[in-house]
Amino acid sequence: MEIAVIEDNPVMQKALTTMLADLPRDLTWHVFASGEQFLFAWPDHPHLDLVLLDIKLPGLNGMAIAKKIRQQDAKLPLAFLSNYDDYVFDGYDVNALDYILKPITRAKMTKLLDRAAAMKRPAFIVLPFNTGPTQVHLYDIMAFTVDGHYLTTITQEGQNRFKESLANIQTQLDNRFILVHRSALVNIDHIRTIGKDTVTLANGVPVPLARNRTQAVKQAFWDRYRKLVQK
Repeated sequence: MEIAVIEDNPVMQKALTTMLADLPRDLTWHVFASGEQFLFAWPDHPHLDLVLLDIKLPGLNGMAIAKKIRQQDAKLPLAFLSNYDDYVFDGYDVNALDYILKPITRAKMTKLLDRAAAMKRPAFIVLPFNTGPTQVHLYDIMAFTVDGHYLTTITQEGQNRFKESLANIQTQLDNRFILVHRSALVNIDHIRTIGKDTVTLANGVPVPLARNRTQAVKQAFWDRYRKLVQK
């Protein structure tokens, strides 16, 4: 599970991340000191499963940030962490998963993570192929590439082209998919080799690799490999 923690207090940041690290779960997290910082970095974290928001933040408060998130993603689980109950009912306006009063206990966090896990996106996606809407398992998808207003899905069975944006598709995928180029999204599990300017898929198909994405792609590839080996 991938979590964003939006909290400006360093002591609270430490308490939350220590608690997350101590839980017997497969968790990763990113800490942001303000809502604006999160919104700026959000495109780099398209597979978030939960956003933890403090209410009192510098600049825009947590509720204002939640409303901005909802303008782009109606389903991303949000939970507020606060010393005050002033905004409890406002949480309904942004369909918040929970509103937890500090101090945050291990029991409260465990219950919240259980609820967020139950809302995780399914392991398949429905794509508008020419033959009609088709359910495709994420593992079977090797990559998505963009050509103008059209998207091509590369699967183990072949390729399908249809009208859709990469940004819309990306929000429906999990963290095995990584942006390798502004026009290409690749399933890490199907990468055979990473070259200077291309990523070669397991079926031999080359996909463009942007120079400024090379390091991130290599790191994600090795992290995924280590995680699979350790299972």
